[in-house]
Amino acid sequence: MDSHSKPCVTILGAGNSLGVYMPAVQLGIYLERSGISNEVCVLENVYVDGVKNKVPAYRKAFHDNFAIARKSVELARDISDCLDPTKVQLLLEDWSRERRTSFIALTGFWIPILEQYERFVGTRLEVDMLHLDATLSPSYLVYGSRSERYNHIWFYEPTKKRFELQLPMTDEAPIPFRQREERMVVHGGGWGIGTYPQAVQDLLEGGMELDVLAYFDEDIKPDPRICYYRNDPSWSPWLRNRRGEFGFPPFAQIQHGETPIYLDSGTVPLLFERIRRCTAIVSKPGGYSLMESFAAATPMVFLEPFGRHETANAEYWTKQGFGVSFTDWKTQGFNIEILERAHCNLLHAREHCKTYGGVNYATQNESEV
Repeated sequence: MDSHSKPCVTILGAGNSLGVYMPAVQLGIYLERSGISNEVCVLENVYVDGVKNKVPAYRKAFHDNFAIARKSVELARDISDCLDPTKVQLLLEDWSRERRTSFIALTGFWIPILEQYERFVGTRLEVDMLHLDATLSPSYLVYGSRSERYNHIWFYEPTKKRFELQLPMTDEAPIPFRQREERMVVHGGGWGIGTYPQAVQDLLEGGMELDVLAYFDEDIKPDPRICYYRNDPSWSPWLRNRRGEFGFPPFAQIQHGETPIYLDSGTVPLLFERIRRCTAIVSKPGGYSLMESFAAATPMVFLEPFGRHETANAEYWTKQGFGVSFTDWKTQGFNIEILERAHCNLLHAREHCKTYGGVNYATQNESEV
């Protein structure tokens, strides 16, 4: 963008969590289609290289040991000492040159950079801080009151009786429950953490057929009732694709003895296409997973949560009638009617739900905020 171009909205995501990265990319696509210039920024690209290079090792450790992953939530802290001052300064100079003043942040870890930018340009910014959890997530908690000056957008408001605001995900209408494949999508979020491997075994014993997301080669254990899928292991959320954009991870079905063909998923994540066609998502209650559940009208079956924020998410979704805990559902004999009722509740809620339309665009359409 040159100095005479119209300033664009800057979407602040991060690659350490696909639950932050994926909605950032989807918002970018939505705003572009709405005629709103925007750019997605990924937090790790202003990290010290040594810190960024350790992320894959953390990912593997958290995948292999859920207890370690849960401990990391308790140890969350200000990431300022992870930032490379030269990279940050270059980013702020780019923003200043392009007159950036409108931001959408999907993680609180951008707060120190936004504060520095405000000091740098001497201008008050318009910032929407998006909350995809039913309570403050660690990235906001560590900064306390420092985010109060910004505009906070809550998608899961426990104080409200019904779910009222969704992220833009798809233009496709939900598939009627009885027209769906009798399969369930099982995964452990973006990093493959949690108790989902045990859930796979329990569901197989219950006679279910599954679509399972694999993360590493050793995750793939051939079974005639499981279709394995995987994001391209060479893909990185902080590297741009061949179009020079931050896009969704290339995705493939894994078939024994065949080389996987990873496809670029374009405007909708390809895993979401499986979610639309199945009867349930079985996963830990991440905020982005709830948004996928709502967009597809596919009920959530909750596994053990990752931190207090995910515990709040499960409680909220259950109270809305959109899901059930895995333990409760197993106790009730994996009753499919429970899922169908949740699907109907999701369909009904979609009739009253608005779509988040981006910072400074609240009045562009009365069906959007």
